[in-house]
Amino acid sequence: MHVAWVHFADPLVLTAPLCKLIKRLIYVNRGIGLYDSMVDERSDVHFPMWRKKVDGSLFEHSMTAIPKWVQRMWSVSGTFEGVSSKKDEKSKVDILIKHEGKKDLFTGWVTISKSEYKGKPKISSRLEFEKKLAYKLQEIFVMSHMRDLERRMRLNCKPKDIEDDLPFYEFLDIEWDEEKKCFIFKPHYLQKPTFPELFKHLRSKHILNRIEDEVKGGKSKKISKGDWKEKSEINKEMSTENVIYTLIDPSNAEIYVGEAENLARRFKQPRHEIPGWTHYRVDQLPEHFDKKTRVHLERMMIRFLAALINNNSGIESMEISEYKLTNIRIDR
Repeated sequence: MHVAWVHFADPLVLTAPLCKLIKRLIYVNRGIGLYDSMVDERSDVHFPMWRKKVDGSLFEHSMTAIPKWVQRMWSVSGTFEGVSSKKDEKSKVDILIKHEGKKDLFTGWVTISKSEYKGKPKISSRLEFEKKLAYKLQEIFVMSHMRDLERRMRLNCKPKDIEDDLPFYEFLDIEWDEEKKCFIFKPHYLQKPTFPELFKHLRSKHILNRIEDEVKGGKSKKISKGDWKEKSEINKEMSTENVIYTLIDPSNAEIYVGEAENLARRFKQPRHEIPGWTHYRVDQLPEHFDKKTRVHLERMMIRFLAALINNNSGIESMEISEYKLTNIRIDR
């Protein structure tokens, strides 16, 4: 019989049937429909596991406190004895996240702090991780991230208050492979977005990440890098502004780089330099990057590509690809 350690409120050893029963009771109590993205109990747990309720600490602070019972289950005090700082090499761990058939590896740190509470010694531990993993979790747990952004935008709003106002839970399974010093993250339950296409667009444009940066203090200073999209997606770019874009025509092996204050308006005009383009990608610049800066970056990208592939301006190229840069104006 498969047995896994999981966490809902207190440590329990749960069999699969009992897990399903408890999960159904929780979902009913929280107003989540039994057939709303229900997840079957896992049968692929190989190490001691904590089923963590997703909260704002993952997004805002890139960390999670480790409960006492989980500390005992994972033997944290023994493995990380005397480790109180991320600067200690012994604090370093690997974090493998598995989601939608993909695996990504990140770096994390486990630290222990000792204090005294009511005359008794108190040992606390936490798992911290790099910002890239925090951004990954924001993209996966979109609903929890948006709820936490709402909490931070309100004045003096506590996590419990926002959960009472917007009652839903998402869960992240965390296993600990002590031998390899590796945590294994696997999203267990995801709340279905209320407006799936809108949420998909917000995620693809990194808009939530920009709001996250602003909530933390000030305007975003990051360039949001986009992925390749089909030409048919261009009608969704009505609000995409201050960008450098790339067009590609795989059939004719052509590529083009441009800049735009507003992407939708720019694409109302035909691109004569690459009429057969089928896909595009966008790098969205921060608001404080003005037109002059945007044009400088565009010229730099064009000149960089001209040095690598064939072009129309006779710029000496390494010809690393059969593709040709179709831009007419290229700086020398």
